[in-house]
Amino acid sequence: MSSQQEDILGQLSKVARLVKRDIDATLTQYSLHTGQWALLKAVSLLEPVSQVTLSKYLVIEKPAVTKTVARLEELGFIFRQNSGRHRLVELTSQARDLFHTIDASVQQAHRTFLDELSPEDQSTLERLMTQLLHTHRQVEQEESS
Repeated sequence: MSSQQEDILGQLSKVARLVKRDIDATLTQYSLHTGQWALLKAVSLLEPVSQVTLSKYLVIEKPAVTKTVARLEELGFIFRQNSGRHRLVELTSQARDLFHTIDASVQQAHRTFLDELSPEDQSTLERLMTQLLHTHRQVEQEESS
């Protein structure tokens, strides 16, 4: 790996930590953190959804999904139901009631973070990040096959 590549990935890691810090600060009032919010948002998009699907969608290990689901269940945000061989995850009515409020707060934090970039730069960043995610998700899927 070249020095420039290390610098790029180092900067990417730093930016990710800063975004996480800002989002965590926003989510504190809802007793949530970034990882829990990501899972709740995924459930809202995919429900009813299995924990295996959540693991793949979020690109996180299955034990982390299990732990996060259990905690969100304790907090009253999700419930699990048995469906054949799988346990499916869904939002509770409490989560549905709060979802748009929480999402609006998170979206505002995102806007504040990205306001320094022009719309063109934001589009470029999105394109590059999507390209990296797409490429590396394919590699990950091939390795697990």
